[in-house]
Amino acid sequence: MDKLLYSKRETALILGISVRSVENLIARKLLLSRRVGRRRLVTSASIQQIARQDIPIITGTSDDSSDSSVATTCDLKRHANDIR
Repeated sequence: MDKLLYSKRETALILGISVRSVENLIARKLLLSRRVGRRRLVTSASIQQIARQDIPIITGTSDDSSDSSVATTCDLKRHANDIR
């Protein structure tokens, strides 16, 4: 049976982004998660959905927008098969 829920760290590894970026996506409600005890777990369906979309992921903050590093999930689609 495939996993239904993944930790924030596992989600970050699957999508090829940082844990902080996963937390940002959860806060923006772009990744669905469930609270299980003290842990926040991300649904596998949500991971698959975000891997198929072109959602900008802000990986840094800067006053000058030209300096901010932005990656899209388009760059991360190759990791979508890892969750199966």
